Amino acid sequence: QIELARLIHQRTGGKFLLICPLGVKYQFTEEDGPRLGINFQYVRTDAEIEAAETPYLITNYERVRDGDIHPGNHNIAGCSLDEGSVLRSLGSKTYQVFLEAFENVPYRYVSTATPSPNRFKELIYYANFLGIMDHGQALTRFFQRDPSKAGNLTLHPQHEEKFWKWVASWAL
Repeated sequence: QIELARLIHQRTGGKFLLICPLGVKYQFTEEDGPRLGINFQYVRTDAEIEAAETPYLITNYERVRDGDIHPGNHNIAGCSLDEGSVLRSLGSKTYQVFLEAFENVPYRYVSTATPSPNRFKELIYYANFLGIMDHGQALTRFFQRDPSKAGNLTLHPQHEEKFWKWVASWAL
């Protein structure tokens, strides 16, 4: 994520916003960032983004979700969601706010340690956030409903290989 931030800023001149759980901020601001020559500045509001002395910004999920930070108001060229599992739930406030808030950011990333291969919805929601494919389109294209359990998705057997090739085309 740190190297992505550097490369995106180098290419575009724009800012990079890393969003993470508050407890993870230290890892980027005090350890890994400085080791790689990147100085992340923690920001809490739009005003702090404008006053930042570095293009490498970091904040926590609640700041964006609750409206303290509006990414569309700034020259943010890239963003990365650390612990992207916050996008797991389609109906959550975080998911809805983040879809809209970052839709015009050209370089978007979702970082997660262990997306379960059986959590199809999680993968589909990541694709939707990244602008790859609307979640409804993905559901229609690859899945069938399980009549025995509401909300349970199963891949159409004839689309399983196509689905995993599609995931591999953007998930790396």
